[in-house]
Amino acid sequence: MTAPAMRNTVTHRLGDEWTMAYAAGSLSEGQSLIVASHLSYQDDAGKRLAAAEAVGGAMVEKLAPDTMSPDALAKTLALLDEPGPAPARAPHPVPAASGDPLPPPLRAWLGKSVDELPWRLLGPGMRRVNLWRGGPNDQRLWMLRAKPGIDIPMHGHSGTELVLVLKGSLEDPHGVFRAGDIEECTSDIVHALRTGEDEECICLALTEGPTRFKGWMAKLLQPFIGL
Repeated sequence: MTAPAMRNTVTHRLGDEWTMAYAAGSLSEGQSLIVASHLSYQDDAGKRLAAAEAVGGAMVEKLAPDTMSPDALAKTLALLDEPGPAPARAPHPVPAASGDPLPPPLRAWLGKSVDELPWRLLGPGMRRVNLWRGGPNDQRLWMLRAKPGIDIPMHGHSGTELVLVLKGSLEDPHGVFRAGDIEECTSDIVHALRTGEDEECICLALTEGPTRFKGWMAKLLQPFIGL
């Protein structure tokens, strides 16, 4: 974990399989960032990660050893002469501005506050900013910033969608999601959302492939909004 807990009232959490994968380092950059941000709201995250690492270590110990091919050593030595991968973006601490809702892992990765991001119009009362794209299944990490009481059109998903609330609240048929809560939707879920009435809503989202909007207006605008 990269940051202490921010609060202890998270009611919608990711399943343990996500924590296991995060501890094992098997997630993409975008997945790791949203999981780390979600965990930073939970004061028991350190214990959960330690348990996940212990389980992973026990599983590794039970694996039967593999037989190495005769040329394994030669292939390994040859790799030493190849250029290494490009370094990932190095996170660096950024002081939290007053009222800035970004969790520490996200703030460090971005290197700027929420108001310094290049927000673009998404629709009436809504703006977005694209943060990252890559990984398997055309993963896209982006943020939504919406005014209170905004309806987000009915839509489905091409794959898994994770939405972490950073400020305000979101509501759909599955419940009300507040800061620190995360919703996981699969490709078989179709839903509409509404932001809370009390304050603006800021969310971090990870989607796979394009969003499948149902309304004709949203479909017409989709090529221009890039979701």
